[in-house]
Amino acid sequence: MAVLTLLWGCSSDEDEKRGDLTFTESAKPTWRVDWFSTAAPPDWHDPASTAYECSMNLLVELDGDAERYSSDADLMSVFINGECRGVSYRNVLDNGEIAFLLHPSGRSEENGAPMELRYYCEKLKHLTISDAIPPFKSSNLIDDTYHLVFDFGYGSTKYPYFTELTIVLPEKLPFTPTEDDQLAVFVGNECRGVGVRAPEFYPHWKMTAYQVHPDETVQVRYYSAAKGGIYTITQPITLKGNLQQENIKF
Repeated sequence: MAVLTLLWGCSSDEDEKRGDLTFTESAKPTWRVDWFSTAAPPDWHDPASTAYECSMNLLVELDGDAERYSSDADLMSVFINGECRGVSYRNVLDNGEIAFLLHPSGRSEENGAPMELRYYCEKLKHLTISDAIPPFKSSNLIDDTYHLVFDFGYGSTKYPYFTELTIVLPEKLPFTPTEDDQLAVFVGNECRGVGVRAPEFYPHWKMTAYQVHPDETVQVRYYSAAKGGIYTITQPITLKGNLQQENIKF
């Protein structure tokens, strides 16, 4: 894991001398990754009923982020060997969750073949293409293997790269952390990842940082409720993919 130490001071005079920190008074921000994109609606169709002798079952539920933008115009499909083998519109389950029930078709010799899941969100004009799903299995049951929770961030055509990033704060801080504090990374003013700080991980903030390019640089922003403002680290962090940890100091 790459470790980068950022020097982060307290006084405004010191900040001006170093030039690697800014502080702005602010109300609590609403930081969220911007998934709006420009993908055109896909032209996906179920194959002819006589084209393949086998079929299977796949149930895909949307995670919380994807549900927020879901609409009846959304489409989900399964591809095998570059061919569309099954299409589904969204369904609202009895528990209120959003799901897509797919019945991909295939040949008997394609048992075990890799599948690709594609999801188009109409409100966001966003396309996700993910191969992180189980293989084709003829006449299967919908068990834990073939009942998926879909995160459209993995396989996003807008952000094709990502880094599992951990930001570590020092134990001694110039303010008292609260549950209202937030941490995120930005490219310019575009939020690319929002941290989660579970009590058992303190002082670690974990996030998925999304990238347009494989070696993109981001800046850390930290909202302190106690201070009533946002600290911005102007010294950038270069994202390298996989797992990465960055230590920062106040």
